[in-house]
Parts: sequence; structure tokens; C-alpha cells
Amino acid sequence: MSIELFIECIKLWWDPAYSTWMYFALFLPAVILIYNFVKEEKRYLVLLFASWFFFITLSGWLFLIYIAETVWTWRIGLSIQKVSENAALKRKEKTAAKKRILTLGIISLLLVLYILKYLDFTGVNIVNLLNLFSLNLSWKMLYIVAPVGISYFTLEAISYLTDVYRENIAAETRYTRVALYMGFFPKLIEGPITRYEDDSKTLFSGIPISYANLTSGYQRILLGLFKKLMIADHLAPAVEIVYEWEDLAGSVSIFAAIIFTIQEYMDFSGTIDIVIGSARVFGIGLAENFKQPFFAKNAGDFWHRWHITLGTFFRDYIFYPVSVSKGVMKFTKKVKDVFGMAVSRLAAPTIAIFLVWLANGVWHGPQWTYIFYGMYYFVWIFIENVLEKPFLSLLDKMKMTENSVPVKVFRAIKLFFIVIFGEMFFRADSMSRGFEMFKVIFTDFDMKELTKHLGDFGMDFHDYVTVIVAFLLIMILNILKEKNVPYRRKFMALPAPVRWGIWYAIMMSIVIFGAYGSGYDAAGMIYAKF
Repeated sequence: MSIELFIECIKLWWDPAYSTWMYFALFLPAVILIYNFVKEEKRYLVLLFASWFFFITLSGWLFLIYIAETVWTWRIGLSIQKVSENAALKRKEKTAAKKRILTLGIISLLLVLYILKYLDFTGVNIVNLLNLFSLNLSWKMLYIVAPVGISYFTLEAISYLTDVYRENIAAETRYTRVALYMGFFPKLIEGPITRYEDDSKTLFSGIPISYANLTSGYQRILLGLFKKLMIADHLAPAVEIVYEWEDLAGSVSIFAAIIFTIQEYMDFSGTIDIVIGSARVFGIGLAENFKQPFFAKNAGDFWHRWHITLGTFFRDYIFYPVSVSKGVMKFTKKVKDVFGMAVSRLAAPTIAIFLVWLANGVWHGPQWTYIFYGMYYFVWIFIENVLEKPFLSLLDKMKMTENSVPVKVFRAIKLFFIVIFGEMFFRADSMSRGFEMFKVIFTDFDMKELTKHLGDFGMDFHDYVTVIVAFLLIMILNILKEKNVPYRRKFMALPAPVRWGIWYAIMMSIVIFGAYGSGYDAAGMIYAKF
């Protein structure tokens, strides 16, 4: 049997999505079993080979692109390290040589990402722009397919090389460790985007599977399954239908934005719960990616709590370097000479924030709605930065603080509309559709249009009840987290029969009320396509 046929045979019965029983009841236990039978110093190789198997079942021969990128990243890192250790070079010479190697490494990685994900998008838009001058050109679509997770492991490769360049870490001499860092199976599809310095503390340790890690990991996995199967996947058919609804009304547009926002959060955070839980089983600590984002005080705070690892990547590798770059510093000085100190203080952060949010939009994919989404948050965060001090001064005059109830209510309402309008455009198939949905909110808002069609959105009464009850339970959990209530410690203090009774009740509710069968896409993970 050829290797190609073998891979196809595996794909016929194997569904590697994190939310399927094959993952948490078959694949993960198999890896645990093999892991425990191998010597401690070789256990990380079990994780590597499991990751490669997982990757191949998802992307087939596109797996070789990942192999090539990991080898390239490993070799570039060693080249940078070699320059750092060259005692014959002066400091400036070392910096210049390392910068040339780093630049080569980053540009080559981004070039591969660009060709695989953005070439068609760029070609189509350039041709459309040139056709404004009656050139009558056309772009033949290439339809290039990228391996799963390329946007994630490309950023991790850039992070690794940059940290070696900055001498925050030493270049790894073993290729297998770099390969596992970039392709560890739990975080392969949706992240989180981690740092080598953080992962290396536990990823290669090979500690035995303990009862505490096993139970804690599977409990976190169960929480993720609850979010995804009880909420996100129930909402998925409704989101598909309502975003293509022909008789669009303002109330339907608001409903579409709200249910997509809930679906996206429960899908993404639920998958991250499964990811972190899977890693925890092996005693590996991955970075948290969410921190109760809907309790944020403004748009900036929201993004400190949502997709945290992507935000910290852009902060450390775009925002800070751009803010202190020579070009930006010179520009800031010119702004100070013309407009004064107050305005100049905003110059460098604004340029850096603009590039961060442009990168954020582009990172999500080759689509104008994503780029608009990035610019949308840039504008809001810029406005908040400009108005923050005047707003606090106004509160002081009114004898109020940020913790005053009216202030919290105002901020909650403001954030609600900022988020759902942003998600409305993010999910829309095109910019025109997004603006159409936005427009009817103010020109044709009729609640009757929503109430009379609630049964036409692919959800029946039981679906709505399931989603609402499950959503309320997750929000209660988030409130406890936000208030730093030690709910887990209190839960573990309960008698064992009570604890296990609660876990079995959760498992049975997922089995009975989870989204399965025709009409549901239980394996479709929203952020897997980014």
C-alpha cells in the first residue's frame, strides 16, 4: 500500500478535531499510554511523533511545509547563536550580522505565509485596481492550499528567532525540540501562540502522568466540550442562516451579531480549554488565551482579555520595536516641534498601534472584512487613548470614580455595541453586506421581524433553551473568576461523591443536549481557518 493511500484510509475514519470523541477518548488516551511506557528523557519524542501523526491526518503532504519551516527556523536560530558566541566580532558587528540573519529568517517565513494565504487576494485586488483605468486585466486564481496552523506556527517561529537574536534564550541545538515547540498537537490548530522560553519549562520535561494532572486536564477538556457542543455548535446553523437572510431588518442584524459573538467566544475559548487541558494531562502548562473579555472596561481592555497570546505577540514584536525605532523617534520629535509635547506623546504609540491592528486584521486572513475589523479596533482604541484623561477628569468633577455603578453601566453598554458591531463586520461575507446589516439597524429596526422568524433560523425551542441555560452557567463561572472567587478550591473541598456527581451530570448533559447529527458542524472550529 502506498503512503498516499494509507493517509487517505486514515482520513476515512479518523476525525482529529478536538471536540470529537476520537480525540479525547481515543487519540489522547493512546498518546498517554505510549508516553508512560517510554523513558522520561524520550517522552517528548512521543509527543512529537503524535503531533506529526495528528498533523498528517489534517494536512496530508502539506505537512512537509511544516517540516521545511521547522528545519529552516532551527538552522537560522543556530546561525544567530553562532554569531553571538563569536568572540572575534565587536558588539556592533555582532548586532549587524545577527540582524541580517534574523531579517532573512523572518522575511522567508513571511514570504511562505504570503504565497500560501495571500497571493490570490493580492493579485485579484491589484487587477481590480488597474482595471479602474480600463486595462481589462484578469487574475487566474491559483487556489493554493496551506497546511493547518501555518499562521500560528509561523508567528511562533518568528518569536523564537527574535528571542534568540535578543539573547533572551539560547538557540536550541536539537531539531526535535524546535519541531515540537512549533507543532505540539494540542495547540496546532488554534493556538495559543506561545514563547519557546515558556514552553521549554515543561514541554520537554517528560514528567510521569499524575492523577492530579490527568483529572485536572480532563476536567478542563470537559469544560471546553460544554462550551462548544452545548452553545457554539447549537448556534452554528442559526449563524449561517441569519447572515444570509434575504429580508434583512435591523433586529435581525443585531440578533446575527449577538449570536455570532457568543458562538465565536464559546467556540474559540472552548477549544482553548480543550487545548490547555490536553497539555495539562502531560504536566505541560500552556498560556491562557482568555480572561473574561466581556467584563472589560473598554476596547483596549477587551483585547487584553481576548486572544491574549496574539495580542502579546504583536505587543512584544511590533508595538515595542516600532515605538522605539529611529524613524518613529525622529517623526515624534518633528511632531513635538510643530504641535507640542502633548500631541507628540501620542505619535509613537499611534503609529505602533496602527501597525499592530493592521497586522491583526491581515493575520486573520485574506479578506477585506478582516482588515476592516483591525482598523475598526484601531480607531476605537485611538479614541479611547485620546479621551481617557478628559474622561477621568470629568468623573473627578462629578465626584465619581471608575468603580461607580453608572460608569460601569455606561462602559458595559458601550463595549457591548463596540464588540457586536465589530463582530458583525468580521463575520459578514463582504464589506457591502456588513454595511447593509449596519445600515438597517438605524433605518429599519422592527422587533416583529425577529420574533416572527425565530423558528426559521435552524433552531427549535429546545435549542434555544439549551443555549440560554448553558450560556448562563458559563457566565456565572466567568463572574466567579472575575471576582477571584476560589471556586475550584471550594469545589475540590466537596465530598468525592458530590464532585463526581456534578462531573457526571455535566457529561450526561453534553451527551444528551450537545449539538450532534445533521445540521450541526461539531468539528468546525472557527479559528482553525486563521
